Amino acid sequence: MTKRQGKCIDEIKELILKINKTVKSHGLEDEFISCIAVGFLDIKSSYEDEDGNEKANMSLLSSFSVTDEEELEDMLSYCSEAYKIDQEENDTSKIDYWINFGKRDGEEN
Repeated sequence: MTKRQGKCIDEIKELILKINKTVKSHGLEDEFISCIAVGFLDIKSSYEDEDGNEKANMSLLSSFSVTDEEELEDMLSYCSEAYKIDQEENDTSKIDYWINFGKRDGEEN
């Protein structure tokens, strides 16, 4: 991890702690769930594996606020589905993308 990345991760860690403190200050710890993962790729260490896929080392920071593994699994499943939906919505080869694109300013073009 570079010095800049380290400083940035430290700042992000402080923000995560601030989020948790905010939740606690509102007395919502028992109702709050979160799954946060951030990091940096070490592009200088990238390589191709035996299947030809590009790989790189990562420096990661994660934080979880869940009651048990089942709740974590539900959260991760949600993240995966939300990502898939986002990818579909941004697929420029589909007509719905262009219809929605025309409505972004609040008016149909």
